[in-house]
Amino acid sequence: MSVTYIWIIIACTLFVFEMMTGGFALMAFGLGAFVAAAGAAIGMSLEWQIVLFIAISLLFFFFIRPLLVRWWEKRDKNIPQTNAYGLIGRTGKVVEKIDHDARTGRVLVDGDNFMAVSEDGSVIDADSKVEIVALDSTILIVRNIK
Repeated sequence: MSVTYIWIIIACTLFVFEMMTGGFALMAFGLGAFVAAAGAAIGMSLEWQIVLFIAISLLFFFFIRPLLVRWWEKRDKNIPQTNAYGLIGRTGKVVEKIDHDARTGRVLVDGDNFMAVSEDGSVIDADSKVEIVALDSTILIVRNIK
């Protein structure tokens, strides 16, 4: 098996592990391995392939990777919340009096009925409007809208 194929196998393996871990760290070394494979394909000596692998990997790891990480984290903040977390900030109607001591309370949001507790432990009467401020598992934590 030629050295070019070995570098490609190393690169692909690193990319697969990168997909499992995230963070772009293994991707840096995978790109270095692909560049080393290109070097092997054009006839570079093994020593120069290793130098190329190390140089490209470190360049990507220390200069390009931080930019990708910042972009990825910023991108995550722009994704709309879905499922239960998509309810935070929405309003609902109390259909069963919310009483922390009696452990009762239900809120209707878009036709779905959820258990709810008040944010400050206060009692909120039925037919009141509330804002969902947080979640505790599947229980909504709400505040009364006056």
